[in-house]
Amino acid sequence: MKAEGFDFRVGLEKFKSRLVIKSRRKLIIILAAISAVVTFIATYFCLMPINPASSGFRFYLIFMLLLWSAPLVFKPEKSGLRPKIKSGWGVPLIAALFLTALCIVLAIAVSPLFMAKEYRNLITVGEDGAFDAAVENYDTMQIPVVDRDLAAKLGDKKLGEDNYGSQFTVSNYNMIEYGGSLYWIAPIEYRGFFQWTSKASSPGYVKINALDQSDVEIVRYDMNYVDSAYLWDDLSRRIYFSNMFRYREIAAPHLELDDAGRPMFVQTVVSKRFAFFGGEDTSGVIVTDPSDGKSAYYDAEDAPEWVNRVQPVEVVSAQLDRWGRYVHGFFNSVFAKKDALELSTGINYVYSNGRMYLQTGMTSVGSDESIVGVVMVDVRTKDTAFYRVAGATEYAAAQSAIGAEQAQRFTASDPIMINFDGVPTYFLMLKDDEGLVKRYAYVNVEDYRIVSVNADRGAALAGYETLVSPESAMTNLTLTVTQIKSAVIDGNTVYYILFAKPEGSDLPDDFGTTYFKAPVSLTTALIFLNEGDTVSVDLLKGSSENLITRLEPLAA
Repeated sequence: MKAEGFDFRVGLEKFKSRLVIKSRRKLIIILAAISAVVTFIATYFCLMPINPASSGFRFYLIFMLLLWSAPLVFKPEKSGLRPKIKSGWGVPLIAALFLTALCIVLAIAVSPLFMAKEYRNLITVGEDGAFDAAVENYDTMQIPVVDRDLAAKLGDKKLGEDNYGSQFTVSNYNMIEYGGSLYWIAPIEYRGFFQWTSKASSPGYVKINALDQSDVEIVRYDMNYVDSAYLWDDLSRRIYFSNMFRYREIAAPHLELDDAGRPMFVQTVVSKRFAFFGGEDTSGVIVTDPSDGKSAYYDAEDAPEWVNRVQPVEVVSAQLDRWGRYVHGFFNSVFAKKDALELSTGINYVYSNGRMYLQTGMTSVGSDESIVGVVMVDVRTKDTAFYRVAGATEYAAAQSAIGAEQAQRFTASDPIMINFDGVPTYFLMLKDDEGLVKRYAYVNVEDYRIVSVNADRGAALAGYETLVSPESAMTNLTLTVTQIKSAVIDGNTVYYILFAKPEGSDLPDDFGTTYFKAPVSLTTALIFLNEGDTVSVDLLKGSSENLITRLEPLAA
């Protein structure tokens, strides 16, 4: 065959004539050296798990087998003959071809095309509960007012205030429950190689109260092993060489606090249930002490009690998606899509009844404005419940809250669905361009037009309670102030006021001993209010707080 005067046969023969070696022994030495270099790079730098579930390990095996098939291509000078495939040198090539074919066959055989039911059953979802009965009521539930993005800003600010900003940074915030409260914690990381060489260890970690953005601290603790360190101080490398044979490519290590308050890195170990090729599921965790680098492996059900999160969001969300999509098999998920569900855009962590949960809405496939229910997954045990709650998606609720403050051009945090006295309700925060919280919002799930937004969280709650429970409001009252107190909460002045109960009124018996709360942002008249003053007010007697929603001083 010729092309533009070039004879490919002649060219091929010339190329093959150059594939000559002086001795096969020299070739083996070269192959051994290449193998050693490739293995070093794959383990030390790429941290390749030595486990058949790892696609990187399978590729490595095939590459090495093909590499050791090289003698089939070269011929020694003395004999001038290349080894035959039937010889011993043909074994690596045959093995490489067999392994490649096996990988292809298994990947197809265990795909959802043939095993949709098995993929759907990777997670067991209970569907017989009621949201309001299972989820803690809002007045006792710990509802975060600091999300991950705000935590990152607060952490960076604190790092700068403590003169760590030029050498260190903070990333990978994780929410935990510790000492009865919710916190965002994250390790302090090196900014780069030179910062690592100049410091003996990371100074510790950042701890931010998720319920109070003024509670931010840097906890000093010598952490010699972190992700931003290099060589043998690299946390991932330290974990890898202690657990080379465990597959753990899915989730990165996250920081938690043990019972003694010491920081510990926790990394999920993931197995593949279906012939090493599909069905990712959590099998255990590796706990590493950042001070000395010692690691310990625990099966998922035996993880220490202080570990909040065993199940990574990547694994759980993938299993939930398949549970929703493959309700009637694979082909239904592609064509008819009858009863098929998919995850909505919002995934959050919530804390209810002493447990940490992953929460997300489920929508019908093809519908992006409404949910058919909400899923709660215990991130430690993977106990999962699906509650039928029809209404707006997290995105639609966020847009409703933003629309209530259109002139401000706010952005919204991811909404959390809470139980408001049996009414499913989204709680979220509106932020300015700097990422600072400027408004709090409550949005009704079933009807996202019912929305209350205010700069004061209590006032936003009062407004929402008035909308969903109008009988709790007391309006146009003329009352006398009997006592007034003030306090600074989260940097804002809040007033607590007692009113005298008018004679002959039908107000509750305990009215005269009930304090009503009002933020200074309600009206500047609060600053000048005195005991004995007469005011016109609107009040809201709520289940968790008693609020003043309007106050006007009356002339004496």
